[in-house]
Amino acid sequence: MKTAFFVDILHCVQKSPENKVCKGTLKLSDDKLTCDICNYQYRRVQGIPILKSESLESSDTWFEQMYANRSRTLELASNYLQHEREFMVQFVRQFNIQGPCLEIGCGVGLFADISPKFIGLEYSLESLFADGFESFNRICADARLIPMADSSVECIFSFNTLEHVPNVDLAFSEMERILKSGGLLVLKPAWHCTSYNTELIPVLPYSDLNFRQKLVKFLLSVLTSKLYKFFTKIPWRLWRRVNCSRNNPLSWKKLIPYHGELWSGGDSDAVASIDSHEAILFYQSRGYECISHSTVWKQITAGHDIVILRK
Repeated sequence: MKTAFFVDILHCVQKSPENKVCKGTLKLSDDKLTCDICNYQYRRVQGIPILKSESLESSDTWFEQMYANRSRTLELASNYLQHEREFMVQFVRQFNIQGPCLEIGCGVGLFADISPKFIGLEYSLESLFADGFESFNRICADARLIPMADSSVECIFSFNTLEHVPNVDLAFSEMERILKSGGLLVLKPAWHCTSYNTELIPVLPYSDLNFRQKLVKFLLSVLTSKLYKFFTKIPWRLWRRVNCSRNNPLSWKKLIPYHGELWSGGDSDAVASIDSHEAILFYQSRGYECISHSTVWKQITAGHDIVILRK
């Protein structure tokens, strides 16, 4: 791992009894990173810093089991995120990104070679052990409390991840905090995840559903139609835009994820439903320029698109 620039921008995320984040500088020594303010020591496992706040530690093993024994080498040969990989290669070249480039939810590191100063952030430690990912900068951390200094990153990107982050508004605020002025943000979670998918309504038989779920299943052809989405989303988005204020809060919906064996697709494991227009509003209200959706109409009609913003 090429740790020089990478360690320089890390900071402590331990919280005081008053719930204030320490933000001390971390110093590398042996198998630990030690905070120069609170002296908290973060362990390193196979060279990977574990930089989660104790207050955000989780005993959930679902992601660890999902990522166990994966291989970056093998997955690079697959079609998974191929379009996004090609897009990011061109994006980095187009904008000549040379500074720290953070991927949130890096998984096994499919994007690790797109930038000279790539840093992969992943909640699951198992994924960071993936074969072929060993020589890249990786941290095990939480997107809700990113262990990096303010205004320290030139580019942040994330694909198919933010919908899995509880209290996702905290992650949006953290990305805003660490991005440099003039920095670039590339977002494409699974936008607009739905509770009918997390409830497995499309795949379960009517006999397994309650009355409300049966009604939803009966109406699925309507609920998933473009016409229905247009006439339900556009008025809401217009209202949100008219009432948008400075530092507009992110509006999102909490979902109960399904982590069982009956996989239905449709992001049934999502914990958050995020509207792409809401993401644009959140950052525009903080002075960002939306590069990908340059007109109000494009922003109001944004769908499952890659959203690109400049701070």
